Amino acid sequence: MAGSERRGPGPAARRAPAWAVSESEPESEPEARGPAAAAGSPPAAGPAARPRRRRNPGEAAARRQERELEKRRRREAAAAWRLLRPERCLRLMEVCADPGLLKDPGSDAWVEVLRSLDCKYSFEPQAIPCSVTWRRNTPSTLSTPDGPVVKTEEEKEVLVLVEPEDFLKRLFSLTQNFVNAPSASQPDLNQVLPLAGLEGCSTKTYSLAVVGLDAYRRCQQEQGRQQAKQSPSSQPGPELAMTQEEILEALVVLQLWGNIDVLFLDTWQEFGQHVSALTKAIAKRPYKRQLESQELPFCAAGAWASGVRVEKDGTGLRQVWKRQIQQFNRVSPATAAAIAEAYPSPSLLLRAYEECSTEDEKLLLLSDIPVKSDVSGKDRRVGPDLSRRIYLFMVSTDPDLVLDLSA
Repeated sequence: MAGSERRGPGPAARRAPAWAVSESEPESEPEARGPAAAAGSPPAAGPAARPRRRRNPGEAAARRQERELEKRRRREAAAAWRLLRPERCLRLMEVCADPGLLKDPGSDAWVEVLRSLDCKYSFEPQAIPCSVTWRRNTPSTLSTPDGPVVKTEEEKEVLVLVEPEDFLKRLFSLTQNFVNAPSASQPDLNQVLPLAGLEGCSTKTYSLAVVGLDAYRRCQQEQGRQQAKQSPSSQPGPELAMTQEEILEALVVLQLWGNIDVLFLDTWQEFGQHVSALTKAIAKRPYKRQLESQELPFCAAGAWASGVRVEKDGTGLRQVWKRQIQQFNRVSPATAAAIAEAYPSPSLLLRAYEECSTEDEKLLLLSDIPVKSDVSGKDRRVGPDLSRRIYLFMVSTDPDLVLDLSA
């Protein structure tokens, strides 16, 4: 088909361009449109070609200074928060005791307990004799040329030690005035705790401690019986004739009208333990208050909030089992880890229950598992109470069953 005519597009059949510029004619510039053409301005290079704004050196320095101040504020807030943590807050406390507390021969016992605390203590005269107050010495996180500035804050708690004889006399006087006074009148609590004339007493929280009241009453009653045998006309003091109901009634009056708590202790050792417990509670108060002020404080924080990821190969199931054990009341992470170590899964624990022969053996199956404590360093055990609760949780079919009897 040599003589056939070739059809279709090809190199020889290309169309000529729609316009062509002759070499003898100069190329005309394209017609400009828009406001730029009316003003006679040259065409823009493109949308990205904007004039670069020069930064003011003073403005850049101000921004740098503002960032530095923000970092400094964050560091100071973090440092202040570390000081309030439970493991460090006790070092900020100072126990201030009246020297009158050292007159009793048995006071050495409570001083030894005071020395064991990780805080300062001092003996200086107080506004109320034989009382204990607390101060918080918080170092400022702001850096100053003269070193850290310590801010001293008086706490509102005041603990007053009252001798048994003096306490009974004050209580008897209070009951007598309260009985004889009109029903609508307020009792005179200054007879029990003289606060009249004390500066700032309205902002304080007072509590009384009486050491050895029962022993004192028994001793005085025995001496009264012996004196009655020798001299029938002799009579013991009226305060010794107060019954237990009258004492309780007077304590209710102190609580309702004066918000004054009374604590009865048998030994000076117990008094020292009470001062130690109060010191720790006062030291932790700002930390707990800060936690309560946060948004949704009841939500779990840290790893608890994110849950546990379980892979397809089963990785993470043991951690889920440990978290489930830790949901019981009064179960620490160390206790949950010890149980999960002994029985790595719920099915293994159920199989162990099936192998037990008696019900008591099932209830006490987990009680002897040792628990290692990182805080005290002493080994303890799971205990029968938690062992019973876990067993009932695993085998019971009663939806209304109460596991924790102490809740």
